Amino acid sequence: MPFEHNYGAALSGTIAVSIVDPAAGAYPPSSIVQRDHAWRINVNWTINGSAALGLGGDWTVRAFLESVGPGFEGQIGPTMSVPVSSATPSFSRSYATTINVPAANTIPGLNDGAYGLTVLINYSNGGVPGEIAGVVEMPIMQFYTAT
Repeated sequence: MPFEHNYGAALSGTIAVSIVDPAAGAYPPSSIVQRDHAWRINVNWTINGSAALGLGGDWTVRAFLESVGPGFEGQIGPTMSVPVSSATPSFSRSYATTINVPAANTIPGLNDGAYGLTVLINYSNGGVPGEIAGVVEMPIMQFYTAT
């Protein structure tokens, strides 16, 4: 998924997101998660171009679930802040972070069922939002309670 920005041809970028259920053993990533398992979202992104060289500030990464039908809708896991300076200044900069999500049965209203997962990456410099953002809508996730 590319970034949206106002830098024209001077900036491009890609985002990759994967869902990992550590309890799934040898079969991650997974979009089917047992409600009593903590899980994580791995987010990797790269920006390229002459504008990438001069960026400073921070990236903010958040994840949201939206119920398919009635149910929980909101942010899951913590907001992650990644300094732009964590990648060496160059025409190509790569970043990564992990959002650790608690077990669904600890999140009020997050019940068995289907949920859309959206990951947002926003750029800011000195606390002022910039016009660079990325959005990834993942395939539908399924949460279930083991019997």
